[in-house]
This record gives sequence, C-alpha cells and structure tokens, in this order.
Amino acid sequence: MAKYVRLDKIKATAHIESIVATTDLLNGQFVELGDLQPDGEARKATPSGDVTKQLVFHASNGLVYGDQENELDFVLKAGKTGRGYVLETGNIISIDDATLAVKDIVKPDAQGFVKADEAPTEGLRGQVIAVEMDAIAGRLAVIRVTA
Repeated sequence: MAKYVRLDKIKATAHIESIVATTDLLNGQFVELGDLQPDGEARKATPSGDVTKQLVFHASNGLVYGDQENELDFVLKAGKTGRGYVLETGNIISIDDATLAVKDIVKPDAQGFVKADEAPTEGLRGQVIAVEMDAIAGRLAVIRVTA
C-alpha cells in the first residue's frame, strides 16, 4: 500500500471530491463515494476496489519535508475531510511501491493500485511507464491512467 503520492500530471480542471473518511486512509487508496454530508459538499468515502462503482483516488496530505518515516503524516484520520481525485485517461501519478515494474498493468484495489494479471476489461486501469528514485520517498512507480 502506497503512502507517498505524487500527482505528476493532473489537469488544473480535474474533478476533485471532498471526502470524509469512514476509516483511516493512506494516500493512494481508492474509495467509493457514499452519502452527501450535512455540509452539502463532502461525501463519505469507504475503501473499495469495486470497478463497477465510481472510484476516486485519495490524495489528501501534501509533501512532508520532515521525518519521512512518520507514517502519521500520510494518514487521513476517520471522520476528517480530505481530497479524492476522479482519475481520467492520460493522468500520471507516482506512488511508492517496491513491487511494480515498468510495463506492469495496474488496477484499483481498496489498498491502491495493484498489479493485474491481465488487462481489466472494465473500469479504471493504468500502466507503469517508469520507475524513479525520489530523494524523499525512495522508489516510485510512475503510472499512466489508460482508462
């Protein structure tokens, strides 16, 4: 599960949802949207990899220049409001993942992007286009969303 997310190529006009975490969420998890909250803007967000639902990509916490070992910096606590991105074809994001390799096909899972044995025929998917080293996060898999 990724905790460090870099939004490399997301349009300035991207659809961003205000989400309220039903459980603690790490950056990079996919969530399913639930009921609209009393504020009229935020929606409940539950971790999900169900591609038959509209999933959003949780990326709330920004870059932390301090102690990168402090995982608490990357957690959206249950009941708190954060951001969920509606990903679309062409978006490029990077996640810290030691298992993904260039050309791997990935699909959404409640824990984040995971390697797919074969290209999914429905729902969101992507491909690892590069693996980079980041001075803060370490090894990053660069993913291009393909559908």
